[in-house]
Order: sequence, then C-alpha cells, then structure tokens
Amino acid sequence: MNKLFAILGLIGAILGLIFSFLPISNLAIFPAIIGLVLGLIAYSAAKKQNIGFSFARIVVILSLLAIIISASKQLFFKNKVEEDIQFIEKTKKSEQDAVKELEELDELEDLE
Repeated sequence: MNKLFAILGLIGAILGLIFSFLPISNLAIFPAIIGLVLGLIAYSAAKKQNIGFSFARIVVILSLLAIIISASKQLFFKNKVEEDIQFIEKTKKSEQDAVKELEELDELEDLE
C-alpha cells in the first residue's frame, strides 16, 4: 500500500512539474497537491514501519517543487495576452478618435 501511494504521488508530482512549465500552469497545482498528499501519506507510513522512505521523500520534494514553480509563475509573470488585448483596444479607440477628428475637419471645410 505504501508503494502504491508513493507511485501515485510520483505520477502527480511529475504531472505537476510538466504542467508548471506549460502555458496551462494554472492546472499544475492540482496534480502537485495530490502528489504531495500521497507522498506525505507514503512518507509517514514508511517512517512508522521503519522501512526506506527516501522514495516518498523524493515524491514530496518534487510535488513541492511543482507547487512552487506554478505559484511563482502566477505571482511574478504577467499575462502577455491580456496586455496585447489592452493595446489593441487602445489602438482601436485612437483610430476611432482620428476618424471623428477627420469628419469634424471635413464638416468645417464644407461650412467655409
């Protein structure tokens, strides 16, 4: 049972690490947390039975690493797509303002 938890935790940790480097890093937290919980269960069970718990320790470390990477990407890196959308909206607004100004100039020329 201990090895099953450790293997499932390792799968969760690896998935968390892979997802944390992909653009879908928001989803990396879920498998990493599952891997962390399963790794902690395997670690505590191995410690109680006095058997080798280095594999469970590796699972916990990998899970924590995945959580730290995905959380830091969320906190410290800005979303480039959001900035591009804001730039496009500003460009459209400035184009509309320019068209209005040209129409006003045309109306003034027609009045003269």
